[in-house]
Amino acid sequence: MRVKDVAARLNVSDKTVYKWLQNGLIPARRIGKTWIITEEAVQAVLTPRNMPVAAAIPAGTRPGMDAGAPILTAWDTPETENKPGTQAESDADALNRFTGILSGAVNYGIEGILGPRGTDPATSEAIATALETARGELLLQGIGLREFFGDRGYTTVLRQMAAENRAIQVRAILVNPVSEFARARAVAEDGVQFQDEGHFKGGPLYSDSWRSLNVIAAMRKEAESRSRFGIDVRFVDHWPSVYLVMTNESCFLETYQFGKPESAVDGSSIDGLVPMLRLASGSSYAQVLRQHFNYIWSGANPHIKTHSLADIAEAMQVTV
Repeated sequence: MRVKDVAARLNVSDKTVYKWLQNGLIPARRIGKTWIITEEAVQAVLTPRNMPVAAAIPAGTRPGMDAGAPILTAWDTPETENKPGTQAESDADALNRFTGILSGAVNYGIEGILGPRGTDPATSEAIATALETARGELLLQGIGLREFFGDRGYTTVLRQMAAENRAIQVRAILVNPVSEFARARAVAEDGVQFQDEGHFKGGPLYSDSWRSLNVIAAMRKEAESRSRFGIDVRFVDHWPSVYLVMTNESCFLETYQFGKPESAVDGSSIDGLVPMLRLASGSSYAQVLRQHFNYIWSGANPHIKTHSLADIAEAMQVTV
């Protein structure tokens, strides 16, 4: 493997790989100015520290090493190179932390840590790309999902799915917009005056929900004339633990927070201001999330009431 290939595999710079090679943190041998790095050597770096890796690397991989000599890894450096306060020790600690994080992420199906969706355009682009190539089932969960059922964000992508009669079934779980949970969010974002029902129904959160409900109703109506595209939405008296977008290929997960940024004046919350995880849809973590979604969707818990689109449309005087 070339240095740049190893750098890409480990998600570090070429300079860092050269540094690790020179310090013996990556098992390799050198011919002239060229480093010879095997796939097994890279795998050794990716192996958690509590797993022996010496047997996986052929003897004599590093220059000057006798056949049968033990292979030194990031957590097994010579005593002369690993004295407290040395650069080698610092590099070894950094690499150990790196491999620990990486191995944990791989084990649980984490493919990437993205920026907050509220501030990082690259995150929105990643989700949009996943939606544009989605087939089969699409699961959405959030408080209001205004970026899916509003006048911006991914709404155009969903409309395109319907227009193309794409083979996809959308299921979405939203918070009941006339529930106490929605009222609590309005108070957190806009002030204690929205405890009053009149203020609440005249406020921005209720207005956004009303517009989203009209978009959902229009999508449902269009889906009725489509043979492959379908959409169903349920509303729950329950505060969601996560913001979730799941296709057959990718899963985007953000832990939901409750409250208002200290610097905010009005109309904003701390949702969308934390990093987002991208998971493989076939991972064990994603499977747990899918089970959670289906449990809430089913309405099986008597303490989490589930409402249909017709129920909420009637409560908010929207024609469906």
